Amino acid sequence: MFSAKTFHMGHQHISDLHLDEVYARLQAQLEFTAPVFTVKNAASWQISRSEILALQRRGHVYKIRHGSYCLTRDWTHSKTDEPLRRRLIAAAVMVAMREPVFACGPFAGELHQLPLPAWEPSGIELVRDVNHDLRPGRRRLKPANCLDGVTAICRDLSGEEVTQIMGIPCVGLPGAAVTAAARLPREYAIALFDQAHRFGVSRQQLLDECERWASSRGVRALRMLIPTVRSQAESPLESISRVRLMDRGIPEPVLQHEIHDARGFVGRVDMWWPQWGVIGEADGLSKYDELSVLRAEKVREDRLRALGLSVVRWTWDEIWDSPADVVARILAASRWSTYGRSAG
Repeated sequence: MFSAKTFHMGHQHISDLHLDEVYARLQAQLEFTAPVFTVKNAASWQISRSEILALQRRGHVYKIRHGSYCLTRDWTHSKTDEPLRRRLIAAAVMVAMREPVFACGPFAGELHQLPLPAWEPSGIELVRDVNHDLRPGRRRLKPANCLDGVTAICRDLSGEEVTQIMGIPCVGLPGAAVTAAARLPREYAIALFDQAHRFGVSRQQLLDECERWASSRGVRALRMLIPTVRSQAESPLESISRVRLMDRGIPEPVLQHEIHDARGFVGRVDMWWPQWGVIGEADGLSKYDELSVLRAEKVREDRLRALGLSVVRWTWDEIWDSPADVVARILAASRWSTYGRSAG
């Protein structure tokens, strides 16, 4: 709350009680729009430039760049919330541009909650429709619109699915998947495509997007990955494990297979090689922090082994740093499995 004073702005006298009301109205408006606003936006909410400057002087409004403002509380939170910081910076650039502009690349992947490695998004990528901007070769923003870490390209977005997420205009899920995957190593690209497919994006949609974005670096190579996309993979660790194992000669496993015994349902396993009677479990380990969960998993594994099945587990570090060791354990398990021998 403000103290009971009067704020002088030019020839206007704005009481703190009035600023209380203006600030509450501004907060309410920003709950339904992008987290950044301009003086023009504020005017449409019956908030004057003088009132915005008064709130800025009081420390309740922060100026990100010329003409682009946000609530100071949001800017403060963004110092420890990188996704929020990216949204604020992207919105600050977007409101300054005349033509339609949308998030793309890993930034769009983040907005759509697609899995990304820890180093992405490393910047903010935006795309302008070439039909609104006749300079398709120009990649940089005008200095007046530029902020650190922001780049913009032009593409023909005719027919492109677009949406808005948390107030940020963004290419649709298929476009976000393709433009984000183009920046990633192959294993991570497949993990991202697996999740997009799980979210409902078809392989044909991914192929169509690869064609649309074919002139972008890294996109052409993505077409070769699409036949390997599987919606059954439930985590990036499962996707990356599948790719790294198959690259080293292990046959493609059945994903999320249900196992039953005489007592009924035993469990659903990450990977299943029926020709060997081997189960593969890609473990993040954090799920075993509770003793009750660990005990339940022990009972489950005992029931699986009672069926003559072998269970092999591995972690992130193992499949990434020493995949050959995981392969060796799977091959050894295929020799131990009584299920494999009886089936063969």
